[in-house]
Amino acid sequence: MSPADVQRIAAIESPVLRNLEITHAYSLLAAAVAERGSSGANWCVFATWASRQAGATIRGEDALDVLTDRLGGGSLLHPLRTFGRWLLRRGLLNRGSRLGRLMGRLHTPFDAVELASDAVARGNRKVFEEIGYEFARWLAAADLDTFLSGLRAGDPPDGQRLLRSAFTRYSDPASGPQELLLANLEIGLHEQTRLQPEICEALDAATITAEELGRRLCPNRRPRVQKAAGLLAAPVQGWLAELSREIITHSLMVLSVPGRILLLGANLDDPFPEVLRVLSDEELAALVAMFEPSGVDHSGATDWSDLHQRMHYIVHLFRAFHEDRVLFDAPFTPVQVKAILAGVIPDGDL
Repeated sequence: MSPADVQRIAAIESPVLRNLEITHAYSLLAAAVAERGSSGANWCVFATWASRQAGATIRGEDALDVLTDRLGGGSLLHPLRTFGRWLLRRGLLNRGSRLGRLMGRLHTPFDAVELASDAVARGNRKVFEEIGYEFARWLAAADLDTFLSGLRAGDPPDGQRLLRSAFTRYSDPASGPQELLLANLEIGLHEQTRLQPEICEALDAATITAEELGRRLCPNRRPRVQKAAGLLAAPVQGWLAELSREIITHSLMVLSVPGRILLLGANLDDPFPEVLRVLSDEELAALVAMFEPSGVDHSGATDWSDLHQRMHYIVHLFRAFHEDRVLFDAPFTPVQVKAILAGVIPDGDL
């Protein structure tokens, strides 16, 4: 995976196909970083599964799952779920497709889900075209100093000081599990700081004013008529907004990894590996202490728009799963990868 490959993928117009290629690219980068001799999971390992989960939101498939669950699930709804998934994979929420453009003109109750999908897609690309690019550049660099000279000074969201520190640790042959965990968390903090606008935008997508609702219902009427229509429709819109918010929150607060589904609002009680149980690295201990309170700890996040709560969960996740080799599993089958690289959305679990 070269820097040019990253740039090509980031430029893909279709958010669905772009996400699939990003997810596959992260898995290739994760394997390449591991070959450099790093012990345990590197940041790209976690990025692979986070990007794969983002794909379900971008395609709208997790919204479909929540909706069918709300309707009671069961075998009678299986055809609806199958047909809905078929529509989503053909661009139902993608304004770049013919079907998506039609949906955009209709202004359905699930406009909020479409807005959230767009915000997640932009965040997915934003992180990959910066951090994925820097991983590819680091792997291709002749020496560390040359690589570091290309990183900006200062703190995120504009500076890349944390990336400079992380890649220095990745490059040090003496770095052990604690140094690698610190590098992962430094990149994670940089990433989450940069993603703050897109995460808030996705979570706020269900909020709509009476004026905006009126404009959608009566696009060619006077402002007074639009506002009146919006107020009359507000009770129904309130229920729809609640449903949309539930769908969006579920989308952003679930992470599927091989063999399990993690609920980001629930406590992650997986034990830490022995080498990370007691933190002897002072810089690592200080960073962890910023986000993990002393005493009884509950790692679940109640508000995913809160950077501190997100980092609290991520600190626990990265630490607990550091030695879990199953995270290096490929996110897609060889047949699916072949289709993705040919510009086709494959069948099966994505």
